[in-house]
Amino acid sequence: MQMITSRQNRLLKFLLSRKEYVTLLKIAEYLSVSEKTVQRDLRLLEQWLSEWKISVDKRAGAGVLLSADNITDLLYLDQLLGTEGDEADGMMNNSRRVKIASQLLSETPHETSISKLSERYFISSASIVNDLKVIESWITPLGLSLIRSQSGTHIEGSESGVRQAMASLINGVINHNEPGSVIYSRLDQGSYKALVHYFGEEDVLFVQTLLQEMENDLCWSLGEPYYVNIFTHILIMMYRITRGNALPRKEESITTCDENIFSIASRMIQHIEKRIAHPLPEDEVWFIYQYIISSGVVIEEHNDVSVIGHMLSSDEARLITQRLIATFAEMVDSDLSQDTALYDGLLIHIKPLINRLNYQIRIRNPLLEDIKGELQDVWRLTQCAVNRVFSGWGERAVSEDEVGYLTVHFQAAMERQIARKRVLLVCSTGIGTSHLLKSRILRAFPDWTIVGVVSVSSLPSILTDDIELVVSTINLPVVAMPVVYVTAFFNDVDIKRVTETVITEKLHRATSLVVEN
Repeated sequence: MQMITSRQNRLLKFLLSRKEYVTLLKIAEYLSVSEKTVQRDLRLLEQWLSEWKISVDKRAGAGVLLSADNITDLLYLDQLLGTEGDEADGMMNNSRRVKIASQLLSETPHETSISKLSERYFISSASIVNDLKVIESWITPLGLSLIRSQSGTHIEGSESGVRQAMASLINGVINHNEPGSVIYSRLDQGSYKALVHYFGEEDVLFVQTLLQEMENDLCWSLGEPYYVNIFTHILIMMYRITRGNALPRKEESITTCDENIFSIASRMIQHIEKRIAHPLPEDEVWFIYQYIISSGVVIEEHNDVSVIGHMLSSDEARLITQRLIATFAEMVDSDLSQDTALYDGLLIHIKPLINRLNYQIRIRNPLLEDIKGELQDVWRLTQCAVNRVFSGWGERAVSEDEVGYLTVHFQAAMERQIARKRVLLVCSTGIGTSHLLKSRILRAFPDWTIVGVVSVSSLPSILTDDIELVVSTINLPVVAMPVVYVTAFFNDVDIKRVTETVITEKLHRATSLVVEN
């Protein structure tokens, strides 16, 4: 069965449970997404559903309904969706399992028993055993093990692995798009409520002040996902240590460091010790240090990107950035070597990405599903380029969340490709209409250079190698360069057609070649 996202799985389960038409608004509210996102998911699912002989019946004003000639097709799909999917989905979509995993992680290395869990959650021991199997599958990739013995059940592994798993649980239940009143914090409403729920408002406010002082000392701000990440991990560190559950940490192998950042991390540890009235192991300063140097930077319009890029760069980061751009450019058959915005933007992301890979730090990309849906072609090409460049780090070493952030840089680069073009207009109408066409094209694409406006008879003598695109209002003989046909009034449909010709078709071809290879 072809893979679908967990959100699309929930969408289908929602529709399968209803025998009447459901409005897009109601679906959007259930999934906590926009109606536009629902429409996009339904478009993507229509072809997939056709393999099951199921269609999406749309009725204006009423909504959508799943229908099939044979009711058993609907029942079989419902059964399959209930069992299919990775263990992470089985974890995060089940609140009881999240609570059990959270308890095991926060209390480890102390043990609990299946009977105690059964009594606490008012379910049978058999259901608890099944929950533990799912939890075990979920924690294994994080380097953790679920130990079951006669004396009890507990999670075993490294302290960093336990903290990563706890952070994943918290991030999994955070609703970044939750509407509500404004919280006067760098945290969005959903993140704030989730962290307060887990750790209490006083500790959340303390860490908020701590990170504000850190950013002041650094003289730069962390990007939102990195800010939430370090915020969560500091709270988890405080929680684990104050309860005496922290596991012995391996001696860190860091041989060189940025003395300024290390000094900032040391001061943060001193503030935390004062807050919790508890001494911290010396290696905790390395924990804070790793998260700082693994965090991305907020780039604002007035910032000097090149200076920040230099600050966060290294020979390794520059080499990987160059290879990544060259690999992507080769796949799309475009010259991206002179795109300084792409290079600077990627370089700022790559250096902390390398640190995250080295220290096994994971970040969450709240826009991942939207990026994969809206930027499908560039997403696939970026993923392929990343896997090639980072092949020495292990198979798919770079997570999809990381690839999502890189995808946005390459999408912007591809859109900049359309910004500067040498274009020839071919028009058979009067001079007034030709001027109108030229005017409207330049209004839509102000950085284009219109080489000339000619008739079809003059075309052969005008075409030169420096012309990159021909825009015509009439049919032309075959020419050895891209041609896009438009109306003389160059409306919104024409703009879309030009964009698809210059970018989308090239990306489709590149994606097809990547899939074939």
